[in-house]
Amino acid sequence: MRTAAILVSISLALACGADAGKAAPGGEKKAEAAKAPEAKAPEARIADKPAPLHLDIGHDKSGVLARAASTLETSEAVTSPALKEHLAELSHHAEKGPTNEALCAHMAKLLADKAPPPVDCVHALEHQRVHVGPEIFGEVAQCVVEAQTLDALLRCEDAEKEAERELHVKKRGSGIEAETCTKLFTHFEKLAMADAGDQAKAVEEILEEVRGDILEACAEQGTRAEVECALNARDMTALGACQSSIL
Repeated sequence: MRTAAILVSISLALACGADAGKAAPGGEKKAEAAKAPEAKAPEARIADKPAPLHLDIGHDKSGVLARAASTLETSEAVTSPALKEHLAELSHHAEKGPTNEALCAHMAKLLADKAPPPVDCVHALEHQRVHVGPEIFGEVAQCVVEAQTLDALLRCEDAEKEAERELHVKKRGSGIEAETCTKLFTHFEKLAMADAGDQAKAVEEILEEVRGDILEACAEQGTRAEVECALNARDMTALGACQSSIL
């Protein structure tokens, strides 16, 4: 009905326009008829973007050991049963979530031709796990798994970066000295490689990739009790007891 009314209005306007130049009785010209308003094309509907995700960094319960263990444990390159068992205890069972490789495969589908090489994606996730710890990254991973659009995936990325910034500001560590943190990294790497057996090289490569992140986590989130306990541990089993130093 609205379309018919618009067409009728346009027809009347055209008829009036044709007579507008003719002289009215008495020699006067007719006033020009007002043009009918043009029908506006309906505006394109913009799809609503997902609401921003804000992660509660109060969920973070991990010190430096859990951060280092989680990024190692969630790599598909590490499959040693003994090492996996010890890493699971240290990382607060980060293995219950998806691996880095699985997350990257899902992300690649959404990123399409913008997807980075798989190895670069895996390295990026290894760094993120150390930055925010297994609890917070578990929430990021859940967000990624549930994402079905690029906008939804970017929402997860924004939330992770925001959590990184907040944790960087809200340091809860004891301010461990750089030299001590380096000793801790070297000791952790040595114990993990010994536990890994013939997968020692893969363990070393992953830990060296995130060395700087672990040292930063040690300074910002590691407690003195946790670090001292770790430095005195003779194997990965003993490291598990050091978790009680931060909980």
